[in-house]
Amino acid sequence: MPQDPEAVTISFDRNTTELDALQRAAYAVADLMTVDIRAAAEDYVCTLFPIRAGLDSDELKHRIRAEIIDQGLRLRIARETEPIRNLIFALAFSQTGLADGGDAEE
Repeated sequence: MPQDPEAVTISFDRNTTELDALQRAAYAVADLMTVDIRAAAEDYVCTLFPIRAGLDSDELKHRIRAEIIDQGLRLRIARETEPIRNLIFALAFSQTGLADGGDAEE
């Protein structure tokens, strides 16, 4: 149980939520709250500490949930598009001559 009377606890299933997404979401909502993330048996337990007194606990929960979904999707899109991005970078650098140390005008 959190010691801070304003603190709110919320849990996320470790099988469906990535730690990286939780950390990115915590950073994204830092203007409203700080977040303590703990790994429990099958969950990540997050304690939300509002920056200002009087912030609604339900609003904090909704905000962190929405941000975690957003960050999780960003991570998935990054993984799925990585091969294409690498191909684009390889093609772009091969055209400059920087990749092989050659001259770009050749």
